Amino acid sequence: MFAAGIGGVFVGSRLNTEPADQQQTQASPPAPTDAEVNAATVDLCTRFAAGYRAMPAPQNTGFDIVPTLDYIADALHDNPFADSRIREAVQDSLRLGRDQASNFSKEAARGAIQPATTWSVEAANKADQRVWDLCRAYEA
Repeated sequence: MFAAGIGGVFVGSRLNTEPADQQQTQASPPAPTDAEVNAATVDLCTRFAAGYRAMPAPQNTGFDIVPTLDYIADALHDNPFADSRIREAVQDSLRLGRDQASNFSKEAARGAIQPATTWSVEAANKADQRVWDLCRAYEA
């Protein structure tokens, strides 16, 4: 029985390894074309603007901003080839929006629940304005 177990380990280990000459190297995906970058950037900026404009003003509860954050986060996820500066600006805006939503929760910090403590209107507005400025200035 012991010999059968050892044999099984040996056979299993041989089945899970390929000779070096048979291992395939993973090729890097091709870089996106300028047209793909442009299309992704336009989609991301357009969806940011649509989501942002759908948000009520002023925002008083998480419900006022969470749907917009989800909508914009989906746009960011759907457009990995968008202009990197715009993607970075959108990510920063989303981070601050999530911080705002966590503040609206009124939950006390306890255990794994840790609402943001550094969110400010000024920082959020500055991050949002950066997205607007970059999107409006973008040229393919």
